[in-house]
Formats: sequence, structure tokens, C-alpha cells
Amino acid sequence: MSGHKIKAELRIRELMVENKIRSVSALHRLLIARRVTVSHSQLLRIVDNKAEHWKVEFIEAFAELFNCSVQELFRFESVPVTDVVPEAATATPAAE
Repeated sequence: MSGHKIKAELRIRELMVENKIRSVSALHRLLIARRVTVSHSQLLRIVDNKAEHWKVEFIEAFAELFNCSVQELFRFESVPVTDVVPEAATATPAAE
């Protein structure tokens, strides 16, 4: 399979700098003040783009906090998809 896929990344670190939020702990306090329940470790995964999914509540809170659109929260990039042969297709048959 070849072609391209769209990769989405949150721009939270950039937006933190633009809004003079110096740490994830400070961001965490701001979210808690908005009654957004998130653990510090979970927020760190989100900020570092290591979370596999995000609650809509987080996206809404970030857009409100940074006073931006949802589109501005993300950076979208087209990345090539490499040809991958499934491992099972390359395995040698077991001796019977």
C-alpha cells in the first residue's frame, strides 16, 4: 500500500509560549480552574502528542483557554505511507 495519510498534531506547546504559560503544571492549574478533570500525566501525554485520543472536553477547553479556533489547535501534515508487506506473508512455512 502506498500513498499519503494526514497526520494531526496538537500545537499546545506553541500556544503555551504565545500565551506565556510557562509549564504544563501552570496549564494544568488553568484547566482545573475551568473544571476540566485531567491528571497531570495525561495532560503531559496530550501536550507532547503522545496521547492516542483526546476528549472533546479537552479540545473545547484548549480553544477557550488559548482563544483560538479548533483548527488553530492542530497542525496537519501529509505524510507518505510506505509499502509494508505483512509479516505473515514473508514467514516461511513450518515443517510438517
